[in-house]
Amino acid sequence: MIKYRPWTDSDRDELSTLLEADLEISEIAERLERTERSVEYEIGRARLQATMGGKNIAIKADTPTKKAKERKKAITEASVQFLDQRLSRDNYDDIWGTIIKFQTELHKVNIEQAEAHLKIDTDKWIGIAFQGDLHLGNMATDYVTLLEHKALIQKTKNLYLVINGDYCDNYISGSHAGGAFEALFPPATQKTLAKQYVMDLEEKILALVAGCHDLWSLKIDDFDITEYLAKHGNAVYLGSGGDLFLKIGKTEYKIRMRHKYRFNSGDNPCATVKKMFEKDGGFDVGCVSHNHISAMKESQKTGLDGNLKRIFLRSGSYKAKDRYSKQLGFTDGSTSVPVVLFNPAKRDMRGFQDLQEGIHYLNYLNGEK
Repeated sequence: MIKYRPWTDSDRDELSTLLEADLEISEIAERLERTERSVEYEIGRARLQATMGGKNIAIKADTPTKKAKERKKAITEASVQFLDQRLSRDNYDDIWGTIIKFQTELHKVNIEQAEAHLKIDTDKWIGIAFQGDLHLGNMATDYVTLLEHKALIQKTKNLYLVINGDYCDNYISGSHAGGAFEALFPPATQKTLAKQYVMDLEEKILALVAGCHDLWSLKIDDFDITEYLAKHGNAVYLGSGGDLFLKIGKTEYKIRMRHKYRFNSGDNPCATVKKMFEKDGGFDVGCVSHNHISAMKESQKTGLDGNLKRIFLRSGSYKAKDRYSKQLGFTDGSTSVPVVLFNPAKRDMRGFQDLQEGIHYLNYLNGEK
C-alpha cells in the first residue's frame, strides 16, 4: 500500500505537466507514486481554488467517467453521418403568421352573420311568410301542401319568405337512432331537393336559419347544410338565429328569428318568443320554430323603443307526425304558414296565422286582384 504524503509545490507542477500530456489518471498516479483517488482529489482541489481565486489554470483532464463519455461521443459522431437529418430551430414565428392569415381568409368567405340589413324601395305593403321544419325526406311530410304553398309564394306580388330551419329530415349516422327508418329517400337526395327548393324561390327568400336537424351534419361531418342552401338561394344566413333589419319604404322593422329557444311551454306556444324578447333584446316580430306548432300572438310590449305592438309567432311544420311525437302523445303538426304584413309608410304590422288568408289581405291592401 502506498503511504500518504502531503502534496508539495513540486508535486503539483509535475501533476500539471502530466495533465497537459493528456495522460490517464491511472498513469499519472503510477508516475507520482500516489493513489488514483489522491490524484483526483488534488485535481478537484486545484480547480476549486482556481475558480474561487478567479484564475485560469491549465488543467484539462477530467474524471475517468467524463472522459469516457466524451470519447464515446467522438467515436459515435465519427462513425454516423446524418446526410439529410431535419433539425428544428424551434422558430414558429412564420407558422403563427400563416395560421392568422389563414384564419383571416376563412372569415372573408364565411357568410354566417348575426344580423343583416335589407332595404326594399316600395310604397306597397310587404308580406313575409315564415316557414319552418320542412323535413324533406320523411315519410310523414306533407309534400302536396308544401308544393302548393311554394306555388302561392312564387306567384304573389310583394310577398317574401324566410325559412327557420330543418330543411331536411337528415337522420344520419350519429343522430337519433331509429329516425332513418322513417326516411322516404336518403339524406343526399334530401339535400338536393332542398337546394332545388331554395333556388326556385331565390327571388323570394330573404334569410335562412339553421335548425337542429341541419346541424347534425355540421357536428358529424362538418358540412353546414344551411350555409350551402343560403349560397344557392342568394339569401342571408343567420346561423342558429339572428336579427333581420328590414327597411320597407320609409319604415324599418326588426325581425328576430331562432329555430329553437329556451322557456318552452306546451300550454302557451308563444311564451318562448316573449322570453326571447325579454332576454335577448326587443324586436317588432319574433319567430321560433322547432315544436311543429303554428301559433301567433299580438300584444303591447315595452322595449327600448317604447311600449309598442309586437307580434310573437311560431311557424308550423310540414311533418305532420312521426313515431316520436306519437310516443309522447303530441297531436299532428300544423302545416299553416304565418304571414306578417308591413306598412311602408308608418310602423304598422298585421299578422295572419294562415298563408292564404295573409295573401288575400295583402292583395287587398295593395289593390291587387
